[in-house]
Amino acid sequence: MDEIPFQISAAKKGETAEIRITGHIGWETDADVFRLQVDALVKAGVRDVHVYINSPGGNCFHAAEIVNIITSGFKGNITGEGGALVASAATYISMHCKSFVMPENGVFMVHKPSGGVSGRSEDVKAYLKLLEDIEREYYNTYRTVAKDLPAFEEKWKSGDWWLTAKEAREQGFITGVKSKAKIDRETAAVIKACGCPFEMEKNDYQTEKEMDLKATAIMLGLPETATEAEVKAKLEANKKAAADLEAMQAAQAQKEKTEREAKIKAALDRAIVDRRIKADCRTEWEKMLNSNFDMANKILEGIVPVEKLSSQIVTSQEGRKTYRGKTFAQLQDEDPDLLAELEADNPEAFAELFNETYKGGKK
Repeated sequence: MDEIPFQISAAKKGETAEIRITGHIGWETDADVFRLQVDALVKAGVRDVHVYINSPGGNCFHAAEIVNIITSGFKGNITGEGGALVASAATYISMHCKSFVMPENGVFMVHKPSGGVSGRSEDVKAYLKLLEDIEREYYNTYRTVAKDLPAFEEKWKSGDWWLTAKEAREQGFITGVKSKAKIDRETAAVIKACGCPFEMEKNDYQTEKEMDLKATAIMLGLPETATEAEVKAKLEANKKAAADLEAMQAAQAQKEKTEREAKIKAALDRAIVDRRIKADCRTEWEKMLNSNFDMANKILEGIVPVEKLSSQIVTSQEGRKTYRGKTFAQLQDEDPDLLAELEADNPEAFAELFNETYKGGKK
């Protein structure tokens, strides 16, 4: 039998949280979404929860985690109801509802958890311990409510225990029976494929798939009569719109980044040319401008430029060029370090002072 796709959701309905669990339990991709939905409802002040289950069972560990999320989150009443099929690990979830009703033509099945693992002996031993623990937890959960303990013990050891809704109520596993569920040929076949020994009564009501399609259509803003093709088209349109928005946001972010980088570069280039900062300080200033451009740029523009050494070369009344009042020859004798500083700062001015002294014949 192909596994029925697992679906789990939590939404607010009036003042109560409504949780729907359908399909084969095994939530490789659903766990985080479900936790977020529950957390949001709890944060909004929702205390009571009603759980709907229509499932052949599945991963017993995941079922235990679903129970943990529900019981640890909601502090009020936990009630539930079943669809046509509540079996295996799905019954463990139903057992944690204060009340749980099933349709008259629904079926309920309990059995020992099972599983398998491959690997080293340590892996097998660890898994065996885990399986024994979950089996003990399931056993104690069912045994606590079982009305006919000898029958329970016998069935627990022998395999699957299939019960009608009426039998499940008599055994204490559910608290009530309601009117018949809508079972079509597909649903009946699924129940049969699970190993149910009962002949299921079929009728022409909506399938679970049709009901989910209707709910999805309404959620998308379509009429409940929308076809599967129309729902898929709307989903694709929404997906494209989301992708277009993401691309537009990315393009805008890149544009703003490029403009910011250009603005920072221009400010730093200007500050270096104006001799307000040295080139080797550029990286630190770039970080500050990136962090808070307006504040850092205001500080940057307020820095007084360092006067170039070459600007202090003047021509005396006698027509001789001097630097800080001294000729090239005088600087050589009296302050060679200052002369070296001039050469490093402005080689052209240094050459001009040198040529006047030695090529012009003045000393």
